[in-house]
Amino acid sequence: MSSTTAAAVRRLCASGEVRSALALLARGSKAGDAALDVAACTALVHGCCRSGDAAEARRVFDIMPRLGLAPNEVTFTALIHGYFICGRREEGFALFEEMRSGGVEPNLYTYNILIGEWCRTGEFERAGRLFDEMPVKGVTRNAVSYNTLIAGLCRHGKLKDAAQLLEIMRAEGIRPTVVTFNLLVDGYGKAGKMSSALHFSNQMRAAGYQPTAVTYNVLIAGFCRARDIARANKALSDMKERGLAPTKVTYTILIDALARDNHMDKALEMFAQMEKTGLEVDVHTYGVLVHALCVEGKMKDARKLFQSMVEKGVRANNVIYDMLIYGYGREGSSYKAMKLITEMRKNGLVPNSASYGLTIRSLCNDGKCSEAQFLIDDMLRAGLQTGESVCQALLDAKARQRSSTDDSFP
Repeated sequence: MSSTTAAAVRRLCASGEVRSALALLARGSKAGDAALDVAACTALVHGCCRSGDAAEARRVFDIMPRLGLAPNEVTFTALIHGYFICGRREEGFALFEEMRSGGVEPNLYTYNILIGEWCRTGEFERAGRLFDEMPVKGVTRNAVSYNTLIAGLCRHGKLKDAAQLLEIMRAEGIRPTVVTFNLLVDGYGKAGKMSSALHFSNQMRAAGYQPTAVTYNVLIAGFCRARDIARANKALSDMKERGLAPTKVTYTILIDALARDNHMDKALEMFAQMEKTGLEVDVHTYGVLVHALCVEGKMKDARKLFQSMVEKGVRANNVIYDMLIYGYGREGSSYKAMKLITEMRKNGLVPNSASYGLTIRSLCNDGKCSEAQFLIDDMLRAGLQTGESVCQALLDAKARQRSSTDDSFP
């Protein structure tokens, strides 16, 4: 492959035109060009992984030795990361072993990616071994190395270990970042330890950083989780005073908290305020309100809000449909629930087993056996299993119908 072709491959990969780059690489390989380029192949491996095609990335990787090219640490790291993104973690770890046995030393990014994957599943002993190995192998840890481990520890509730890492980070001469502090604020907030969460937000200021919208969002979420709406609102006011505009996430957190505490009027006021700011209201925010209205049995209001959402061009998802089906099923409006299931199917969505089951049982209670049977058949077509209770409900309803018919004749 000529250097010009190699540059074109890299350029196409950078612009996301992976298929065109693959075709160009194939043509260059067939032509038997002598000047083959590791960087171009690595760019292709990375591009394929980024588009979710780890199998194609592996094909490019395997072709390289046949073309006289040795994958380097960047190539290995790109494919390992690709495997992890696609959920093929065992292949990712196997490739890491292949990398080492082939004499290719992992770099900083390799270590950070591997540590992140072990942290994701809570395997901190393995993550820690790699973390400790880095300086031994001459790889200088950076803030991302620490943040990756801190994030995993916080996510799995190991807050003391995460806080200790912050001190080790400082002792090593690595300056904590805004992300470091936000991770700790969020971790302690989710654990309900708001005094510690505030401590780390104060440490952030002491380190010369200003709290970001993310900082305020995790603090507000923590106060809401602790059902301390007054302090959540105070944090919101502080956020605005510092010139930070509340985000879609900020409003959704507060709307959810107000709705859960049965302050629907205030939740709807907050929703109207959010719309007035010009922020895009997504299906998740609508879902929070629809769910609260369904739980309260206010199905007319829930349906009205749902209709308003659709009219504004927000596409409904499975979750919000299932909420409405739950609401109608609970109040015994079997036909309305069935109509929603039909609407979902037309829109290419599949209700969950609970929605089908609730609606079928509701139809059975109303004696609508043919409609219930239709939904059971539709459920099976969708690849869902019908539970014993659903089938029994239909059998009982049919038995009641027969009994009623028998009783009508003397």
